[in-house]
Amino acid sequence: MLDEAGVGLVEGSGLLDERERRLVVGALNFHALAGPGHTFRLTVLRGPRGTMPSLTDETVRSIEWEDDREVVGSVVVRSTVRTTVTAGSTEGLIDLAVDLGGEPETASAYHQLPGLLGKVRRGVRFFAPVPFDVLRQARTDVTERRYRKRDVPRKAPVRITRGATATEPGTVPAILFGLHWLELGGAERFALETIQQAKDAGFVPIVVTDQPSTHPWITRPELDGAVVVPLTRPVQPEHEAAFLNGLLTTFDVRGIHLHHSAWLAGRLPWLKSVRPDLPVIDTLHIVEWRTGGFVDISVRMTNVIDTHHVISPMLRDYLIGKHGIDPARVKLATLANLTTEGITQGPATRTDGPFTVAFVGRFTQQKRPYLFLQLAAALKDSAPGEVRFIVHGDGELSGEVHGLVGRLGLAGVLELRTSEQPVSRTLADADVLVVSSDNEGLTLTSFEATAAGVPVVSTDVGSQASLIADDLLVPRHPYPFISTAAERIRTMITSPEQRKAWLDEQAAKAAAFAKLPDARTWVRETYEGWLP
Repeated sequence: MLDEAGVGLVEGSGLLDERERRLVVGALNFHALAGPGHTFRLTVLRGPRGTMPSLTDETVRSIEWEDDREVVGSVVVRSTVRTTVTAGSTEGLIDLAVDLGGEPETASAYHQLPGLLGKVRRGVRFFAPVPFDVLRQARTDVTERRYRKRDVPRKAPVRITRGATATEPGTVPAILFGLHWLELGGAERFALETIQQAKDAGFVPIVVTDQPSTHPWITRPELDGAVVVPLTRPVQPEHEAAFLNGLLTTFDVRGIHLHHSAWLAGRLPWLKSVRPDLPVIDTLHIVEWRTGGFVDISVRMTNVIDTHHVISPMLRDYLIGKHGIDPARVKLATLANLTTEGITQGPATRTDGPFTVAFVGRFTQQKRPYLFLQLAAALKDSAPGEVRFIVHGDGELSGEVHGLVGRLGLAGVLELRTSEQPVSRTLADADVLVVSSDNEGLTLTSFEATAAGVPVVSTDVGSQASLIADDLLVPRHPYPFISTAAERIRTMITSPEQRKAWLDEQAAKAAAFAKLPDARTWVRETYEGWLP
């Protein structure tokens, strides 16, 4: 989509690392598609650690920037995208200043709260995370009861059978993907799987993200050969339309697949008015009681979505039973085997070393690693034998996790592992996995633990009951969670027979789950049906 003039900066000059290079290419993809025929001069900036990229929003048209920005270099390129009637003039040079932000880092939402209220909430949140969570869960209870009673308004359907097209579409078959961001997460792992499947089927994946991020996963091999566009917002409305027109006229877009993308979901009515023949899949993982989240968005847009893909029976029943969506448009296809390849089952009972309790997950408010650490502190003092702990992950609460390990006196019995180490190794070392989340869909780690022969103690949230032994489902609220989970784990330590019985129940549920339709197979067959 770009000519070769001046591309040395983004093609291996050594001034940018691979993640930064791909961010620049993503910015160029957007501007080339939104400005067919235009010539662009990009001044490429780099920010300090903790700052987010600015690639497509209104500020890139400004040639003034913050004092702490380093100028990496500049590049002049010309868009080779075909001109459409909506793109305007192709004359002249357009100057842009794209900011790559700082090193990969996820900023906690609590760090971003403004004013005195934000300062107070940050202080309470980080110095007393468990009492803060007690209040948070009480608020969730109220919100959930209210949410279950209300209906979500819906967009009117697009009832035209032929859209208005400025020019004929391109000849290269493509699938348009909408993602939240390119970071570690269950939804993102499945999204990358589908992007690879699109490539394998002969499509060019067009991958649009819409949330602030340093996108550490932008270098993943699944994205090689894809057209990646990391949107930074707000994008000027005329540039949004021009960008989407550029996609539809440069590529033969055969379908749209959403993976938690609010921006692309909001543009579906317009896309359907232009291309009513475009099939749309929306993959959903989790009901978010506080905000409604992506399930609310999906219900609101149901009249312009062809298939709601859900990964758990709970979500299927929720869409059909609560919101009355036609069962024919709700497809249950699970992720049961998405991440279990290469995981082998260990011995039924390990006899070497202390009983090991593990946490595997991102360090986020949703996963509540601080609650696992409080559980570890309780077990350290009350376990009927030697016990140790593994915390495997990283993320926005990393500083809090490291601080709590010392404050709770866990340094001598707890090992911290990062996401650079394989989860399979942690599961091989574990006697039990703990899921302390305050909300989930159906965790991939639970499937991985089952494959490794490790029982899971989990909060009773989302569709975890579909997989976890009944007795090992524990309350979501912080203090009942700690006391109940600790009691179940102490039972495992003293009774290997009971641990095995719970594991057998978990394995039986997993076997029943495995008989449900598989998401990989369903997606592959769906994409093959979109081929010319």
